[in-house]
Amino acid sequence: MASTYRTRDVRASTLATKALALAARGAFDSEKEIGPVNRPAAAVLTFAALALSACGSSGGAPTPSASPDAATSPDATAPTDTTAAVDAPATTNVYPPGPYGSRTCARFEPFTLNRCDGTPWSFNQDDFFTSSATVVIISAVWCVPCQMEARQIESQLGPYRDRGVRIVQILVQNADHTAITSGPCQAWVDRYQLQIPELMDPEQRLQPYYPGLAFPGNIIVDRQGRIRYRAYGTETGLTAIRSALDDVLANPTTCTP
Repeated sequence: MASTYRTRDVRASTLATKALALAARGAFDSEKEIGPVNRPAAAVLTFAALALSACGSSGGAPTPSASPDAATSPDATAPTDTTAAVDAPATTNVYPPGPYGSRTCARFEPFTLNRCDGTPWSFNQDDFFTSSATVVIISAVWCVPCQMEARQIESQLGPYRDRGVRIVQILVQNADHTAITSGPCQAWVDRYQLQIPELMDPEQRLQPYYPGLAFPGNIIVDRQGRIRYRAYGTETGLTAIRSALDDVLANPTTCTP
């Protein structure tokens, strides 16, 4: 089984023993609160978490390649922004134009998806222009590392709201791997007491950001609409995401591919 990887050669940390216990418990507890879970499958995912901290199409992350975006980028030829190409934060509520891509420093394509209750939420709505950065977390109900990450979102990332950071999570699939639906989406929110927008992507419109069902997918987009961080997997304390956020907030105009 392949090792978890991140773009920009950032590798996901191996899960700590305590975190694994939480993940394992989450896999079996999810049956009551979120939906039926195939117990043998959950056991396999829990065992896989001993070596990996990301889910894939068969319970693990996809095999890394020399150019992860080559086959999955919405625009494989999209330019990567550099320090010399930096533009100032928008002064009007107009989202930066494309071309868009999925690589670090490429422009992130805005989207509109529904919340659990069916109301729409747009990435480039008004609060994008007043935020210092946006964290996008892409998950699936069946994914044990996603459950582990969801438990930590409010405690580890919630404090960044005071620094102008938006946080949004997107669910793609239910516990039985079918397209996400409203009931399990709301149960997920209630279970982890999330105070962030919880969106549904049943048609997998954001698939370029989680190739091979590599969940959870984590992205940080700065106020210029550039992808400043992109990674798969999770870890205790969400230290990699927090470190990347600190860097974006300290260096809002610098993006290094």
